[in-house]
Amino acid sequence: MSLPEGGDPWAEGWTQAVKLRQALLDGHPLPTLPYVPMRLEQGEVAHARVGVEYARFYSTNVSYRQSNGFFFGSPAFVVTGLAVNAIGNAAARSRAQAMAAAQWRERQGVDAYLTDRRILTCVAGHRWLSFWHQGIIEAAPMLEHWSLLETFQQGDPVRWTGPAAAWLAVAVIHLAYGDDQLAHHPGLAALAPSSLPGGPSAGTEHGGYEFPG
Repeated sequence: MSLPEGGDPWAEGWTQAVKLRQALLDGHPLPTLPYVPMRLEQGEVAHARVGVEYARFYSTNVSYRQSNGFFFGSPAFVVTGLAVNAIGNAAARSRAQAMAAAQWRERQGVDAYLTDRRILTCVAGHRWLSFWHQGIIEAAPMLEHWSLLETFQQGDPVRWTGPAAAWLAVAVIHLAYGDDQLAHHPGLAALAPSSLPGGPSAGTEHGGYEFPG
């Protein structure tokens, strides 16, 4: 993927992801947050607050109303009415099936809090959700789409998207898989120090920890 130019949040997000990955591989710890608004478990350590787009992938049940019209008149009129009625019902059924199909839902901007055990976020303004690193089946950085996709042993897939998603992907791979995966994960290969303006030396500082939402 290409690195945006001009000091925009996308370029900054990429730069911070490269710096964080290199810092972790050099043996530096993840940064910590001095304060988070929610109550954590005993011994749980908060590392970051990142502003991202949240979405979950699932199907749902959708109902629709079927019309059963009664037509009285000439045979041609009745046949036409029945045909129009059938077309309307088929269209309603197709719309309902499309709405019910598995797809990305609940898309919204959120503050995601990263800890050493999970990602916490508040959706719809009032509902706190936890996505535990221990339950991850796969964490897939999709840097070409500025996204991190997580699938779990239980629950729906979750996607985090935005300028901070690359940074979040680095941190999650480090926490959930360890530094061997951090060094060799093909989804993070593009985050080499040489991808930064100025070459490899630009990636030797520790990445920042907070991206405003």
